[in-house]
Amino acid sequence: MPDVGMRFSGNIASVFREAMRLNPSIHDGAVVFSRETEDHGYRLCAWSMRIVSARIPNAAEPNVGSAHNSALALSLAPGVDLCAILSQGGSVFFENGSISRPVN
Repeated sequence: MPDVGMRFSGNIASVFREAMRLNPSIHDGAVVFSRETEDHGYRLCAWSMRIVSARIPNAAEPNVGSAHNSALALSLAPGVDLCAILSQGGSVFFENGSISRPVN
């Protein structure tokens, strides 16, 4: 697995590229950033995680894939600030069960 512990910053794309070079299979799971308190910055703490949430969104979404549905549900969990799907085609952000449409 690639290293963990680096701060979330503007160089995240290069961090992901290097991680994919080291281990191409990491794209199959979630990359997790956490922080100790609200005053601390986010640090990368895990690569390629399978995450399941018991939370159920209020508004039904069409089935657009397990990553989308998991991120939406996980965004409702206590202690989760934000979930995002980042891709070459754009990004989708999930916060408190709400979706911000892709930004290209």
